[in-house]
Amino acid sequence: MKTVGQQLTAPERNAEDVYAASKNELYINSVTGGGNITNGLAGTAEAKKYDAINSYTAKMARMNLYPNYYYNDSTGQTKASTSDKAMLQAYNAGITPIVLFEYYGNYTNPLGDYKKWYKIGYDFAERFGPGGTWAQENSISDWGVTVFQAINEPDAGTWAKCRISTSAYATALEGLADGVHSVDPALKVIPGAYASANSNDDWTLRGYGPAIAPLLNNSKLDGIDLHTYYDVDYAPMEKSYDDSAQKTFDNIKSSCEITADKAAAGFLTGLWDNLGVVKNDGSTGATQLVFPWSLFNSQSKDTYYGMCTQMSPYTLTKVGQAYKLALELTDGMRMYYRSPKTKGEYELTGNGKKMWVWQNRKYWSDHYGTTFTVNNISTWAHKLVMYSYGGLKETIVLSGQASQVFSNLTESQTYMFVASVD
Repeated sequence: MKTVGQQLTAPERNAEDVYAASKNELYINSVTGGGNITNGLAGTAEAKKYDAINSYTAKMARMNLYPNYYYNDSTGQTKASTSDKAMLQAYNAGITPIVLFEYYGNYTNPLGDYKKWYKIGYDFAERFGPGGTWAQENSISDWGVTVFQAINEPDAGTWAKCRISTSAYATALEGLADGVHSVDPALKVIPGAYASANSNDDWTLRGYGPAIAPLLNNSKLDGIDLHTYYDVDYAPMEKSYDDSAQKTFDNIKSSCEITADKAAAGFLTGLWDNLGVVKNDGSTGATQLVFPWSLFNSQSKDTYYGMCTQMSPYTLTKVGQAYKLALELTDGMRMYYRSPKTKGEYELTGNGKKMWVWQNRKYWSDHYGTTFTVNNISTWAHKLVMYSYGGLKETIVLSGQASQVFSNLTESQTYMFVASVD
């Protein structure tokens, strides 16, 4: 996987690569992965999870810590060092964790004030951020946790019975953000995910959105995390675009007065929907993390979302195969064009390839149907291959043409087209 500044091979040295690099676009594999690595544990079970993530060529994992693993209310001290072994295991696996500090309204542990969360943020960032004390102790450079989260789904389930007050919630997140950023302003702090927007069309997130809007608008918080659900009956792809990640993101920003930019067939559509969310300008990428659920659950355990049939050896379901295919195709690539609201198209470049993605669904694309034209094919490309969620569909040997028409396509699915030298 190439990074900005590395020498590009001739096929990569084109306007799209230069543009993607200039916009600091993220590599697709670097923003996706799976969870959870719970309570900073390290062992055989966690090793299997890292093997599963690596089987997709994804690069991230969510490490979720419950209160007793990150803070001692009796002493007022954090427990950052308890995750040392887990960080080393993640490093050796080539996976970068994001850290989520779990908290729910029914906990006996008190949520705590600004000072408590500032200390949590400071201590964990100081220890596990790139170049932090843990990295120094292990002679590790250029690796560390860059994203921290807290308080997962305060708006879900029994929120009405065990509700965290919006003011206390905002105060805790502000403390966490200030603590982390006091170590390194480049580190990211975002709230734990919300569920009520997509599942209940509550664009205020049960009131938590407006409470943190000032923190987003003044850049103390670096984005929002949305749990996006796709359901045949309650959040369908077929009947509208209303339950897409892009539409949800826009509705929340509008309803909460967030003015700053932050940051199987249905699965593949949902994956690209989340990868392709844009900011206010309609073209710059807003996505920082995309973690499908549930990479570690078998289909027998999670009938709807399980991505494997077993963990050892890790064996993919068709959904898992679609995820792996997308990551294999996009290895070393970044987006340079997005049009989620009208065309339903994305274009990527890098690693000696160009790629076009088309959301061929009614309401998701203004030209859905049975025909798609790939335009602006680079002259160096010798082959153009079309994929759907089921794998390779068609291969075209190129002879210098700048465009190629694909016909007899199936509606209500997502297509990926890859041009390469061989």
